[in-house]
Amino acid sequence: MPTLSTAVTASLISCAVATSAASAQTVLHYWDFSSTADLVGGVNTTMVGAPDLSLSPLYGEAYAGSGATLNTLINGVNGGSGYLLAEVFSGPTLEMDFGMNSFSFSYWLWDDFATDGDARGGRVFDNLAGTSTGIQIATTLANEWNFRVDDDNGAVNIFNNVMPFVTPVDQWYHVVGVVDRGASEVRAYVNGTLTATVPLDNNGTTTPMTGSVFPTQDMQIGVINDGLNAGGAQTQGLDDLAFYDGILSASDAAALASGAVNPLSFGAGITRYCSPGVPNSTGTPGSIDAIGSVLAADNNMTLTAASLPTSAFGFFIVSQTQGMVNQPGGSLGVLCVAGGVGRYVGAGQIQNSGATGTFSLPIDLTMTPTPTGLVPVMSGETWNFQAWHRDSVGGSAVSNFTDAVSVSFQ
Repeated sequence: MPTLSTAVTASLISCAVATSAASAQTVLHYWDFSSTADLVGGVNTTMVGAPDLSLSPLYGEAYAGSGATLNTLINGVNGGSGYLLAEVFSGPTLEMDFGMNSFSFSYWLWDDFATDGDARGGRVFDNLAGTSTGIQIATTLANEWNFRVDDDNGAVNIFNNVMPFVTPVDQWYHVVGVVDRGASEVRAYVNGTLTATVPLDNNGTTTPMTGSVFPTQDMQIGVINDGLNAGGAQTQGLDDLAFYDGILSASDAAALASGAVNPLSFGAGITRYCSPGVPNSTGTPGSIDAIGSVLAADNNMTLTAASLPTSAFGFFIVSQTQGMVNQPGGSLGVLCVAGGVGRYVGAGQIQNSGATGTFSLPIDLTMTPTPTGLVPVMSGETWNFQAWHRDSVGGSAVSNFTDAVSVSFQ
């Protein structure tokens, strides 16, 4: 069984704090529809009309994965007709001001086109006033995916069903949209699969999209044509609407669609630090990721170490204190946790990187190792994770560390 040396163990207990933090991608706004609340951005959101925040969704829960709440926004059923209004424009600060940066969004949608009175789908979100700047997405007809993004330089990009894919009808489906300003394109993922990549100038506009994107009205959620008249009320369900700074990757989209993670997992309270680590024998620094929910009550978190030497033993370490100690106990790497450090070395927890140079461990947040025993992770606590692993340099046995990740649990 691989173990840390006595010197390394002593360093784990006594080293001083010296952090080197770098922010990870952050979810900016998230509505799970357990209430009208924006759980992340805190934007004041109210009901207009009588949409149904259903505790017993007509269509069932959108997914059964991390953070599922059994709540969805239902419009046009059970007598409910209306929408939510999020004060991204009239509130105390201008929210959803993406400027010239890339951004992403995700949501679950059910459109019951077979019973819609006007055969039109619902507008998922809209903070664009007339021909001003902002973003808007809707499903105008069955199987269509319509997205509009306008900037303050006069660029108008309207994706009126130009995406070459068909959205499912009468079932929950997951959508991730990415506005990649660097590549000047929009990418769409349906149920975790990349289904379309379209240039930002797809509508033939002669004005390139070089300006800023920000709202020019409060954002309407789950509405079409104001959604208050009989013709506009839609039979639809909406769940887990979220907006992110930066770009959601293909693996992010797949994880969201599978229910392995929810929007709270993407940067909300997850911070990488001590990065990059010291290169190992592969020539590349090892890295660690924490994937799952930052809600402590969900007890859904997996640690993954990657870019390791093949067939190397290792294990994860954890502490509520960050640190930075170079080459502790003769290791080649940097120890990035301090104070009371716990080690995941229980039955089945010591890992081997195998042929892929990676290993993963689903951790039980109710049984987090510390020097004095197992303790539960509580809401409001921050825990720091790192991986230690064996290595070989010039035929000599050595060890190294990955970088580290800090998770602030809610």
